[in-house]
Amino acid sequence: MSGFLDLTPSVQIVIENPLLRSVYPSNGTVSAIIDSGYQGFLSVPTGIFWELSLNKLSNEKRSILLADGSSSRSRGCYATIRIPHIEMKIDGFVETFKGLDEILIGIEALIQTRLVLDYCTRKVRIDKCNR
Repeated sequence: MSGFLDLTPSVQIVIENPLLRSVYPSNGTVSAIIDSGYQGFLSVPTGIFWELSLNKLSNEKRSILLADGSSSRSRGCYATIRIPHIEMKIDGFVETFKGLDEILIGIEALIQTRLVLDYCTRKVRIDKCNR
């Protein structure tokens, strides 16, 4: 399911490294913060990046601009996310950078969905696009 963490919208996902068959979390789902200002696919804390063994794959380094206006360097590679309650799998660039302490799902992952944030009832609705 999806919902709000305090006043922050989130979606429940599973992250997979299909090449090395690693999955996070090992059972169940994890909350990813919906970040409509993040143009990327998915950002994860370094510990999760390592737990998925993404550090063992060929990594690309990028310069990124953070929400506070500062810049940082990220490293990442391609992986898969699943949104179980709508039976959706999406491949994209998963990155990590120093100081990140939450999972952020960005526009590149959400572009294939219909996302409705209802702050009145504190509900998040996410569906596959009908294309």
